[in-house]
Amino acid sequence: MHPELFTIPGIHLTVPSYGAMVLIAFLGSTWCATRRARRVKADPDIILNLAFISLVTSTIGARAFYVIHYWKDQFADQPRRIFELQAGGFEIYGGVIAAFVCCLLYGLIRRLPCRLYADIIAPSLLLGMGIGRIGCLLFGCCWGGTCSAHLPWAVQFPFGSPPFNRQWENRQVTVPAELILVDSSGMSGPFPRSLMKNSVPDLRDKLAKAEEGVAKAQAAGDEKKLASATRMRSVLERGLEPILGHYERFDDTPDQLLAMSASPEFRTLPLHPSQLYGAIGPILLAFLLNAYFYRRPHHGTVMPLGFILYAVERFIEEAIRSDNPHDTFGLTISQGVSVGVLLVCLLVLLAIRQMPPRAANVKPWVPVAAKPKPATATESVTPAG
Repeated sequence: MHPELFTIPGIHLTVPSYGAMVLIAFLGSTWCATRRARRVKADPDIILNLAFISLVTSTIGARAFYVIHYWKDQFADQPRRIFELQAGGFEIYGGVIAAFVCCLLYGLIRRLPCRLYADIIAPSLLLGMGIGRIGCLLFGCCWGGTCSAHLPWAVQFPFGSPPFNRQWENRQVTVPAELILVDSSGMSGPFPRSLMKNSVPDLRDKLAKAEEGVAKAQAAGDEKKLASATRMRSVLERGLEPILGHYERFDDTPDQLLAMSASPEFRTLPLHPSQLYGAIGPILLAFLLNAYFYRRPHHGTVMPLGFILYAVERFIEEAIRSDNPHDTFGLTISQGVSVGVLLVCLLVLLAIRQMPPRAANVKPWVPVAAKPKPATATESVTPAG
C-alpha cells in the first residue's frame, strides 16, 4: 500500500498513487483507441474528444454514484465532505454510465456512426478500468475478504489503512491503547498515521497562531475577522487538543507512535487482493475484445459484449470483496447494477442483430498529409508531357 507515490522536490507536492494510475490508464487507453481508429480509417480526433468527455464525466458520475449510495452514512450530516476527493469514494459503475450517456449525446449531436466508435473505444474502456484498479491497491480501498495466510498472493494492509480500520471496528484486530485516539466528541479509533507526522511543537505552534489571530482581530475591532478567527481556533482546538492530550497521557512522541504503528503485528488479517483480481479481469477482457473487434460481424456488438463479460466478472469479484454492504436485495450495489447491465446489453445485442451490419454515415478518415492538394491555375493550363 502506497497512497503517496512520490513527492516532487523543491515544491513539496505529493503525487497520489491513485491519481497517477488513473492518469496512466487514461493516456494508455486513449492511445490504444486512437491507434485502433487509424487502422479502420476512423477519425482519431473524435476518439480524443470522446476520451476527454469520458475523463470529466466519469469522474463526476463515479463520485455522484458514491455520494448517493452512502448519503445517509457519510454525507447527510456533513455535505461538505462531498468535495473531499482526496479521501477517496468513487463507484466505477457511476462513472461508466455517466461517460456512456454523455459520449452518446456527443455522437448524436455530431451525427457520428455511434456503433463504429463504440466498438473502437470498448476495449480501451476495459483496459483503463483494469489499470485504474491498481490504484485501488496502492490507495488501500476495494479490499477483499479474509483468506488463508498460506495463500501465496494474500496481502496484509498496514495500521491505519481503510481495511485495517474496518477490521478494528469489527473487532477482528486489536491494538494497544497508545494507538487508539479519542477525539473531542468521545469517539475512538486507530490513531491516523497522517497525524503522527506532525511534531508536538508544530501542533502547539498552530494553536498559538490561532489564538494570536483571535487577539489581533479583537484589537482591530473587526467583528467579521474575529468571527472567522474564532471559528478557526475552535476547529483547531477540537482537532489538536485530543492529540496533544494523547501524547501527554502516554508520554509518547509522534516518532515513537509511527515506529510502533509500523510493526508487522499491527496489520490486517490476510486478505484476498481483490484489487488485483479487478485489474487482471478487465485487462484480459480488453485483449479479448480487441481481437473480436477485427472479426465482428456487426458494427456495435463490441461494447455490449464487453459490458456483459465485465458484468459477470464484476459480480464474481464483488463476492470476494468485503468493503461493500449487501444493501441491494441482498446483493452489493455493484452486483445489482451488474445484473441490470447484463440484461440491458443482451437486449441491445439482439437489437443490433436486426440492424444493417455496417453503421450508417461511415466515412473513411484520410490524414491531412495524404489529402490531394487542389491544382493551381498554372498547373491546370499546363499541357501534360
